[in-house]
Amino acid sequence: MKAVLSAVFAVLIVSSMATVCMGYPTYELGVTEGDWVEYDVLEAENYEFFAEIHSGDKLRFEVIGIEIQERMYPNGTVLFEVEAPVCEIFLNGEHIRSNVTLGEMIFCPKGEEHWRSLDKIEDVWKIEAPEYGTKYESNMTFGRDTVFFSCAMEGAVSGGTEQIVHKDTGIALEFERYTYARENRTGYHLHICDTNVPGVLASWYITYWYLIVLLAAVSFLAFVALLKGWYRKGKSDG
Repeated sequence: MKAVLSAVFAVLIVSSMATVCMGYPTYELGVTEGDWVEYDVLEAENYEFFAEIHSGDKLRFEVIGIEIQERMYPNGTVLFEVEAPVCEIFLNGEHIRSNVTLGEMIFCPKGEEHWRSLDKIEDVWKIEAPEYGTKYESNMTFGRDTVFFSCAMEGAVSGGTEQIVHKDTGIALEFERYTYARENRTGYHLHICDTNVPGVLASWYITYWYLIVLLAAVSFLAFVALLKGWYRKGKSDG
């Protein structure tokens, strides 16, 4: 069963729709060859990401090429195309897989237009999923700097995905995927920890704003105490 669930995930991750077709809008990645991103594995349960991963592991994805993939309605009608990254994958510093083409997982097209087009496909899937013996739900929310996307299906094999994507670069800040059949469950949760792409990670002064405020408050109180000390000393000397 574990092998079956891993195979299901592999199909979801490594897209097979890589044929080039002209005449459709093509949404570009926000990264280029040479860009990379690293993730902390916050949780991992019975999952093999080309190698078995565990909580506390670190995954690194390096972009070495770009392909074009189609995105279709359930009936096979192509709606748009996306640039998809070809990656080298590392686990805890060890190279584990070469030339892996990823779908919209770690590196997504930049901006909102891709997501709005994808939402049209999602709406159709919600309606037609029962014809395939499943129930399907999805949600998409746009923030100022991020896009939140989640989906879940229920059927013989149930599962879901949640991701938070940095809008301008298309890089996933968090990615979670799980699946289960009866009592068997597998999944993982990734959180970004480093990248060479500028603008993705919060600047240190944003990340540690509370420490700056605390330091400023302590400095101010110390200065006030010092002034009071000088004032009292001046009065006593007078």
